[in-house]
Amino acid sequence: MNVRPAAKLRDRVSLEGLLHRTTNRILQSLELPDILAATAAEVCSFLETDRVMIYKFHPDGSGQVVAESIQNHRLPSLLGLNFPSDDIPPHTRRLFVKAKVKSVVDVKAHQIGQSFLRDPETGEVVPDDLQYRTVDPCHVEYLLAMGVQSSVVVPILHYEQLWGLLVSHHSESRSIPASELQAVQMVVDQLAVAIAQSSLLMQTREKAHSEAIVNQIATLLRSRAPKDLQAALEAAVTALQGCGGRLYVKPTAFETQDSVSGHLVKFQETATQAVKLYVTGTQPVMSEQFVPEPWEQSRVLQDYLQSNEQNVWAVPDLYQIPELLPLQPFFQPTTIRSVLMVPLEYGQHCLGYLSVFRDEIATETLWAGEVDPDQRQERARLSFATWKEAKIGQALPWMPSNIELAQSLSSHFAAAILHHQIQWQLQAMNAGLEQQVQERTAKLQQAAEQQQSLLEVVTKIRESLTSETIFCTTTQEVGQLLHVERVAVYRFNADWGGAFVHDFEVVTPEWQGVLKLGENLVWDDTYLKITQGGRYRNNETFAVDDIQRAGLYPCHVDILKQFQVQAFAIAPIFVGQSLWGLLAAYQHSTTRQWEPSEVQFLAQAAAQLGMALQQAELLTQTRQQTEQLSQTLEALRRTQSQLIQTEKISSLGQLVAGIAHEINNPVNFIHGNLTPAREYTQDLLDLIQLYQQEHPHPSAKVQEQAAAIDLDFITADLPKLLGSMKIGADRIRQIVVSLLNFSRLDQAEMKAVDIHEGIESTLLMLQHRLRHQSEHPEIEVIKQYSPLPPVECFPGELNQVFMNVLSNAIDAIEQARAQTSDAPAGQITIQTLVAADSPYIAIRISDNGLGIPQAVKSRIFDPFFTTKSVGQGTGLGLSISYQIVVDKHGGVLECSSEPGQGADFWIKIPIRQPRKA
Repeated sequence: MNVRPAAKLRDRVSLEGLLHRTTNRILQSLELPDILAATAAEVCSFLETDRVMIYKFHPDGSGQVVAESIQNHRLPSLLGLNFPSDDIPPHTRRLFVKAKVKSVVDVKAHQIGQSFLRDPETGEVVPDDLQYRTVDPCHVEYLLAMGVQSSVVVPILHYEQLWGLLVSHHSESRSIPASELQAVQMVVDQLAVAIAQSSLLMQTREKAHSEAIVNQIATLLRSRAPKDLQAALEAAVTALQGCGGRLYVKPTAFETQDSVSGHLVKFQETATQAVKLYVTGTQPVMSEQFVPEPWEQSRVLQDYLQSNEQNVWAVPDLYQIPELLPLQPFFQPTTIRSVLMVPLEYGQHCLGYLSVFRDEIATETLWAGEVDPDQRQERARLSFATWKEAKIGQALPWMPSNIELAQSLSSHFAAAILHHQIQWQLQAMNAGLEQQVQERTAKLQQAAEQQQSLLEVVTKIRESLTSETIFCTTTQEVGQLLHVERVAVYRFNADWGGAFVHDFEVVTPEWQGVLKLGENLVWDDTYLKITQGGRYRNNETFAVDDIQRAGLYPCHVDILKQFQVQAFAIAPIFVGQSLWGLLAAYQHSTTRQWEPSEVQFLAQAAAQLGMALQQAELLTQTRQQTEQLSQTLEALRRTQSQLIQTEKISSLGQLVAGIAHEINNPVNFIHGNLTPAREYTQDLLDLIQLYQQEHPHPSAKVQEQAAAIDLDFITADLPKLLGSMKIGADRIRQIVVSLLNFSRLDQAEMKAVDIHEGIESTLLMLQHRLRHQSEHPEIEVIKQYSPLPPVECFPGELNQVFMNVLSNAIDAIEQARAQTSDAPAGQITIQTLVAADSPYIAIRISDNGLGIPQAVKSRIFDPFFTTKSVGQGTGLGLSISYQIVVDKHGGVLECSSEPGQGADFWIKIPIRQPRKA
């Protein structure tokens, strides 16, 4: 009569073992291939089938066997083989995703069973039952060709997308119980969590690797030497997996022109400089029949680039783009197949291009049998023998991570080229010094000093990491180097009004009494609003030597007089392609004739300020994304650990409750019959005594039998025997009640309970570790209970906390005994009381064990932290206890301890939980 419960118990234990082993394998490794291989092996062992494999889908719909486990070589290996997309029809893939269907095929019976987690039409959850129907003959032939008589297929989903399949094959017919199918589904659910965790980990690694590359190349580009541009190019080509690359620098320069209202600084191309070209690795070959010029200057390429508005041009295959047909002869003598081209932009101007080339590659794909696409729908596959498909001249695609890395590098290369452009401009200016008159020498020297100062300012700005530091550095350096009396930063609003950023305004000491520009002042310039930035949208500067003689509007002059401004120079600040604001220098005491070099310096400082702001914004975004990924990964790990521990405790509670109920039935039967048995026995004894009184002289045979059974002893001892049996039955009933109280399966909701009952039931569960045994003496438990009111809590979870804390106390006492022979007798004190002047009850659990060092005590509630040896602790007990007490009950869990002085754990729980509104 106990065969069915025992079989269920074995199934439950086997399922728990499978989940436990699978989860441990997942936790032991962060590498997805190891996790997949371990999962396949565990499922194969659990199902006892010939082959279990994990099949992953490719973006084109085909797939590959990425993990496999085979029993006794009964079926051939399919590991690493690819299967075409036609092997799994589209409607079957849709069922995998929408209904999360699992399928079981019995080839011999020509039946297929399908289990739907969700209704295919409505998407609602349905009972997880197998629904059988006749299997398609083509499907039967497909499996027979593989040597399979029975198969199980369970979909693996990743963020509601079909990631792959877990497939079980058996060479003989085999029935699949619903419990096994449910077990495989639970393993697949755990595997989906591991896949998500691996995906996040991969993103984090790629992000960190990309940042390291950007930092490495940025360090090289901070130098002014041309050789470092070459080194940075080589590093960029290597990082982007290229076979060669080019850094093309256009012949551009700053030019200053006079205007009616001041000085206008433009950034334009010029023919006075030669093209700068840095190359590395394989290069396109320019034929003599073409004009000997870099391919970046070709009209064909320029037309193609202008027709594509992307800021990075990724050409996957040069020979598949009709617009690039005239350029193909440059590349045909080489093995170059794909090109990544990044424009290097400063403000709204292109300084040059960074190009990276990739060689063509040869690919080999192992297919499970050669497939004829023209006959896919007519008949099943006839062979699954390995067929190798080799292709040459293939292009290695540019991944989104490659494009993102190229975009990050472009700003650094643009800044470096800008530095070199300035240096080249200085060299050109210095070359003409010999032909200039003596008075020009001082001006050129001054320009050179300003350029050097600009480089120092740029270096300081580039080293800044926050917007505040960037603003402070820029305004201070510009004020000192231009010797102006006020430098301020103006920022545009969405409606092209704006205000000065007064916190970063720099004023000379003699003008600090003048009202700050940004203090409670919104400077709504009508001209700037109407024109949406005016001249500054075209990256023009505006310099006024004397506000009275510059032809400004009277309203504009009145505002400037209000702040005692006599002269000013303004340069636009661009962040990317957008006009962000203005950098302004003001002169209060006198008018000032602005030198072109000074205006140019202000424009360059504004440009660097914009680039630095963009860099700071990108850095902030990167840090936020990294922090979010780290938090998400940690949350996944914490959630996974909680699910594992909760499942273990739930399984333990179910096991304890089941045993208690099984014991309770016969014990109640015995206990219920003891009282009438005792009454019947007493009646019989009274009857015997009456017979002895009525017949004092029985026959010799009766006397002989009375002496043989020792009638007098039985008469005296039988009531005592029945009393002992009643005491034993009562004790068993108390044990059963304690077991049920510990499991609390009927009290999963929050309710008011007696805390002392939970402590007593937990102590009963640990009685085998507290009693005297051959390997260790008894551990004394001292109870100091105070009257407690009923406490609203989750009883089962609170019992789990008592179990974890008491188990750790016993471990600490046993460790103290193991380390020293003269350790004091083990003692655990449990004290309960109502906290004074607060609606809390407190439970104090103390031991006289080893104690906890300070460095360890600060981490005892961290997930996965343990000081126990491998196999003796998971590091989850106190962490989950902390979450139960603090997060779930709004209580407090604290520990005070010193090495060698034992440990005190205080558990404080509110008597009444707050009611939700």
